[in-house]
Amino acid sequence: MPKGVDKVKVNVKERIEGESCDLSLSELTEIPVREIASFKRVIFLDLSSNRLVTLGRNFTTLTRLIQLDLSKNQIRVLPDDFGQLEQLRHLDLYDNCLEHLPLSFGRLRRLRYLDLKGNPLTPAWEKIVGRCSTLKDCQQAAKNTVNVCANYKSEFIERERIAAQERNLSSAQMAGAGDGDGDGSSSSNHSTKTNGGEASKKSNKANKKSKSKKSGAAAENELSIKPVHSGPIKSTNQKNNQKKKSTNGSSWLTAISGVAFSSLMTFLLLFIINVLIIYLIMFKNPDIADKLVEYIPHQYRDWILTKTEIFRLRVTDWISEFRTPPEEH
Repeated sequence: MPKGVDKVKVNVKERIEGESCDLSLSELTEIPVREIASFKRVIFLDLSSNRLVTLGRNFTTLTRLIQLDLSKNQIRVLPDDFGQLEQLRHLDLYDNCLEHLPLSFGRLRRLRYLDLKGNPLTPAWEKIVGRCSTLKDCQQAAKNTVNVCANYKSEFIERERIAAQERNLSSAQMAGAGDGDGDGSSSSNHSTKTNGGEASKKSNKANKKSKSKKSGAAAENELSIKPVHSGPIKSTNQKNNQKKKSTNGSSWLTAISGVAFSSLMTFLLLFIINVLIIYLIMFKNPDIADKLVEYIPHQYRDWILTKTEIFRLRVTDWISEFRTPPEEH
């Protein structure tokens, strides 16, 4: 809790409704974790629009939380063990003061929504999280953050283990060098040689140690995503992809043109057959037309007969005009 700020007490029981606890707009500077934990049915917690700077030590004991809203506070750092909230699916950290996230985020495998708008994130984290301007962006931010932290944590742990081994070796060698300095003058020549060799080893290990510390600090503050392939492999893959695209495009064009031609020919053939059938029925065999009319429903028969008669008259007029010589016209 910040200095000079009075602790605000809130009756948590009055703020609980079903499975949700709404403590927003309460001027809180400290989270009443014990009171919230006593209500085991609470899985939705709203702590937005307060004056929180940290979450406290015991906040990660609320492992039943599924949805957590911490927006519009002044939170600067999340606890290192924040990943203990493994049931969390919805996390809102909008408008806070976060610069980076703990690597324990890799344990939040169920997280599906993460909003980090309005936070002064480092460039590396900003690249991983993205804009979070839409629902899809927030869903992608949750996925990217969990995957990056899960993959990066194993590398970071291995690096720390190697650095600890080097520190232990250097401390053991320094203790041995101190014991060698306490011997008499009889082993002065041998001690000078060994001290010279140890000094060179110490200097090399000190350089390695400093490099490991720098790399560890850079790992904590800045995360970098390395490309998997580079150079000629990428160019060959691009060429192969372009060839595949060109072949696929040509095959699609040929298939479409073949289908269009076949459909056009089918349409023309059916049209010609229909015209011939209509001509034979209407002009050559009217008995067939009369029999077909009997099967037409009564409410549609008059309309169809009038339309067909008009069509027949127009066709006969057109044929007569076509057959008469131009002198008679």
